[in-house]
Amino acid sequence: MQGEQSPQGSFFGMIYEELIPQGHLLRRLLKAVDFSFVRPLVADCYSEDNGRPSWDPVVLFKIVFLQFLYDLSDREVEDQVNLHLACKWFVGLMPEEVGPDHSTLCRFRARLGPEKFQKIFNRIIEGARSAGLVHDRLRIIDATHLEAKVDLFRLREERMENLEPRGAGPDPEARFGHKTKRKTFYGYKEHIAMDADSELITAVAVTPGNAADTNLFEALVDRDVKQVTADKGYDSNRNHEYLRSRGQGSGIIIKKNRRSGYVLSRVCSKSERERPKIEHKFAEQKKYHGLRRARYWGLAKVTIQVLLTCIVVNCKRILKLLVQDKRSLQLVPLSAGGG
Repeated sequence: MQGEQSPQGSFFGMIYEELIPQGHLLRRLLKAVDFSFVRPLVADCYSEDNGRPSWDPVVLFKIVFLQFLYDLSDREVEDQVNLHLACKWFVGLMPEEVGPDHSTLCRFRARLGPEKFQKIFNRIIEGARSAGLVHDRLRIIDATHLEAKVDLFRLREERMENLEPRGAGPDPEARFGHKTKRKTFYGYKEHIAMDADSELITAVAVTPGNAADTNLFEALVDRDVKQVTADKGYDSNRNHEYLRSRGQGSGIIIKKNRRSGYVLSRVCSKSERERPKIEHKFAEQKKYHGLRRARYWGLAKVTIQVLLTCIVVNCKRILKLLVQDKRSLQLVPLSAGGG
């Protein structure tokens, strides 16, 4: 059975009202995004009649949200929830309550897995679209890298000796990839599509570092978008043809050394000039939310890290978009079997 707690509307809620500034970021986030949809969405991860009541999944999700918002470790966010009044209010605890420990957060992420976090990401984007925040004029697609949580110096030495650590080391799913022709990295890639107008991330995928960006292109393009732009790494006949077959304009940059005579007609006007917007999004993720380096080992756990980071930056952006007209993004709770 899932425990449900909320100090809001109680005597303790009045204490919070007095002590937490109205303009605090966490207050504004809760006014912009209603996270209660998480409870029914993840209900099938819990047993209704087995063992003692667990923590409310909304409380746990809000704690991991805080963790990625402020780039904290499991132990650090545990301390912040117990010691910082605004954090305790945000997650829905009474002032005298002790929050869940760091091991509970670890089990929560494992219980949900990347599939549930992907559904949470999707649900937030659906809510943003319903609120008129997502537009279909242009999608920007690109990828960035995350360094694996390993000793890179030792791995580079092994590679120089032609001992690439496939299936070895602490993270056997990480791979060597290329930032440029001469610069390499060992880890994973985050692939995203971003709405050029709202700057919301609309699709995300995570792969080992050696995956070719162009192979993820089709999975990131949603059906309703009118035009797509990407850098020359995505320039292939297949990707141009894919967009043409769906009636979508191609703003993919053509490689200078392209020798094939088959190049589809495409829209190459100002869409290419909007591509730097996605670099700013990557910079935000890395500078403020810890996406320069993987927190965990393994593709599934790194996928959860990337999804939570995307959820955080999207919620921040939603807040900024809504604050002008003082609207609230109400995400209608899903049924227990919804997704």
